[in-house]
Amino acid sequence: MRKNILVAGVTLLALALLFGVSYPAGLLFSIPISILNIILGLVTRKAPGLEIQPESNNIRLVIDRGVIRATIYQLVFLNSKLILKRLTSVMVTVILAFVLAVVGLEVLGIVGASMGGITGFSLQEFLTQRMRNKMGSEMQLTSIGKGDIEIDYNDLLEVRLAKSRLYLITENSSLSASFPRGYSVKIKPMLRGLFETKFTDEESLRAAKASEKEDEKGEHSSGNRGKFSSR
Repeated sequence: MRKNILVAGVTLLALALLFGVSYPAGLLFSIPISILNIILGLVTRKAPGLEIQPESNNIRLVIDRGVIRATIYQLVFLNSKLILKRLTSVMVTVILAFVLAVVGLEVLGIVGASMGGITGFSLQEFLTQRMRNKMGSEMQLTSIGKGDIEIDYNDLLEVRLAKSRLYLITENSSLSASFPRGYSVKIKPMLRGLFETKFTDEESLRAAKASEKEDEKGEHSSGNRGKFSSR
């Protein structure tokens, strides 16, 4: 059960009944939408979150949700490579929510648009979790399917963790994945152990910048001491 979707469905149902008093025709849209959200909240499993060092000799870390260009992936860190398993595409994450919001706008104005947008999010979470459920075994998590991305650790020049975003930089390209708040603190030790000198975060970047400034000050002061005033 996904509580946030269930609460959203109950709230939408209350709004539907409230607005239905003054606009009964809108109930043909708002009631089914509200009930759909409640059903999705009941049948959608709770997201697994982070799995640090799961019971596998090959898998080191699994991040249940990473968003790259409006596409949702599951990030699977192995001993020697990273596999990004596609869960849902831009069609689900953006277009579906937009279409439902437009339909809601036509029927109930701003309230209907909000209902449609929330329902799009609920459907996205349901479909995303359904894909996670299908990829439960180690063999499925470590294989490459249509739409998946594979990155060998030897190809990475830098792995940078900044707030809730992970940057993966190679010689020819780079990509970034954003994930829910609170994940970065938990995954930082594991990423540092996996990538060692290739791994950087905000603290190490600040320390490097501070060190560069100190070096510049030292060079500037030594340069001044080497100059004599002319008369």
